Amino acid sequence: MVTMKDFCDYLETLAPSALAEDYDNVGILIGDQEAEITRILISLDTDESVVCEAERIGADLVLSHHPLLFHPLKQIVRQDAVGNTVIKLIQSGINLYAMHTNFDSVKNGLCDYFLKTICNAEASQSMEGEFPDGIGRITELPEKIMLSDLLAMLKERLHMEHIRFVGDENQTISKLAVCNGGGADLIYDAYHLGADVYISGDFKYHHARHAYETGKALVEVPHYEAEILFCDYMAEILQKHFGQKCEVFVYKNENPWKNI
Repeated sequence: MVTMKDFCDYLETLAPSALAEDYDNVGILIGDQEAEITRILISLDTDESVVCEAERIGADLVLSHHPLLFHPLKQIVRQDAVGNTVIKLIQSGINLYAMHTNFDSVKNGLCDYFLKTICNAEASQSMEGEFPDGIGRITELPEKIMLSDLLAMLKERLHMEHIRFVGDENQTISKLAVCNGGGADLIYDAYHLGADVYISGDFKYHHARHAYETGKALVEVPHYEAEILFCDYMAEILQKHFGQKCEVFVYKNENPWKNI
């Protein structure tokens, strides 16, 4: 039998909560440490649709990347989206656990997986923190690549129809920096550490201007496309560790952004 405490202990070993950023809220958010866990549903976010899917499949636990309880709640009411989700989770007896910036930072966590996914490379340093942990990754590519080829590879591997970038498509890239999700402000660290291109999401206009004015390449991989990878990657990890003791399911949240 696997209890919620067993699950928490394993995930704390996998991605210690001490690695989370100060603003973050990770670990068990709702639940009972003594509860038996037989079915796990993995998602990027937690909302009402995730809880409904968890109820449908009989999941005891929702494991999400982004924490549902991120900002302090002054009230928990059904008329509020977060409050309604909290109520439904508690009424259904479903535990909730979040792995966010601690899993981004840890060695072999989401940032390393993102880097391997987009260019089959291993990190040589992080941008913040003590390597091999820390936010962001930098790598020297085994072979130089044209920016145009890197863009084509990103679109193919992340299933993106369009991609925004700053720079000359004929520019040669040898040193690459990445941060999955919203790492826009790390652009300055990336260039200071010698990266030819920085790949992340949630950029603002002034970030694009900085790249343009310094002659560096900048590529925007939106938050969703960079982090939906969490679901399948975590499912693989949990299936390997727990084997037949728990069933693992994946729920791919709908991307809130639409393009026309």
